[in-house]
Amino acid sequence: MKYPGFRNSKSGFFIKILMKRIIVVLILVVTAAAIVTIVFKVKANKSPEVIVLEAGRLKTVAKAERASEFAYKEYKQAIIYCDSAMTEWQNQNKRFFLFRNYDKATKLANKSISFSRQAIETAKENSSKTATGLNKRISETENKISYFKKNFSNFPMTTKQHNDAATSSLLCSEGVLAFKKSDYITCKSKLDSANILISGLIDYYENLMKEYFVSYSKWKKMLDETILYSKKHSTTVVIVDKIARELTIYKNGKEIDQFAIELGPNWIGDKQKQGDKSTPEGQYKIVRKEQDGQTKYYKALLLNYPNDEDKSRFLSNKKSGIINKDAQIGNQIKIHGNGGKGVDWTSGCIALKNSEMNAVYNQCGVGTMVTIVGSTRPLNELLSNNSENK
Repeated sequence: MKYPGFRNSKSGFFIKILMKRIIVVLILVVTAAAIVTIVFKVKANKSPEVIVLEAGRLKTVAKAERASEFAYKEYKQAIIYCDSAMTEWQNQNKRFFLFRNYDKATKLANKSISFSRQAIETAKENSSKTATGLNKRISETENKISYFKKNFSNFPMTTKQHNDAATSSLLCSEGVLAFKKSDYITCKSKLDSANILISGLIDYYENLMKEYFVSYSKWKKMLDETILYSKKHSTTVVIVDKIARELTIYKNGKEIDQFAIELGPNWIGDKQKQGDKSTPEGQYKIVRKEQDGQTKYYKALLLNYPNDEDKSRFLSNKKSGIINKDAQIGNQIKIHGNGGKGVDWTSGCIALKNSEMNAVYNQCGVGTMVTIVGSTRPLNELLSNNSENK
């Protein structure tokens, strides 16, 4: 005997089991889908640690290339973006991993990397240009200092001018040392200061020379007359070039000997009065030869200073107030020994080394003409011969 309800009961049981299995499968599918989604999301939001660290590394490289000095704008942006990327990365790491989003940190790090690379390239280029420019400035500054020493080191100077000349040389040396250390900021600063000092000195003394050389036509006339006199009378004459620091002996109109000399410390310009320590300019004659206790120097040749022209000028200057009314004209201007000191030290005389004084003493006699001038060469020749050192 069959019971209809039994089949229905059995069928319902299987349906229930089937439904449960379907539900389990669905749950597994959903779970799997969720897991897959999470995995992809985690992969998609992978920590940009490598990129952020690379941004930091390149920022350090840029700093080592001195980008802060030679590519400031790019380097500054690299720092800003790198620091922002680091902060954003750290903030995301504090969040629950499912809610982390590293997109912003990645973008910031990539921007930092880009700016760092630009900064490195720009810094290298600008550093090279700066080094080339500073090397040229070092050469120019050294040439100016050399030009000044060669042309004006014997000129009368105040204490300040001496200090400025010494300081310019020191600053230039310090600039060179800074350049060798690649400290270009210090190098530039030292060279700037050195140039201000040496350029000021050069300007001052070049102007002084221009004023001094107003008398060149007069000097040239005296030189020509003296050499012509030597030639016509077949005699010996002496020419003193104050700027060149040279005493030259001519015989029969031809140069036969030349010696280095030292003068009074205020030698530039003509002698004005007694005690001004200036060496006179003009045409003179030897009036006495002195030796063996006749002079305090090794040997000496006394000149006829003051001559008539000197006396006339002295009285005129006194009358016009150029020199005070109590001033004396002075005398006892000599060519003498005991020189070779390397500085201008006489009271207005012309000093030579004793060995060279012997040669001058032996070749000159009473009546020998001695012509003293500021320079035997024109100013443009002196300056043009040294223009490459300026």
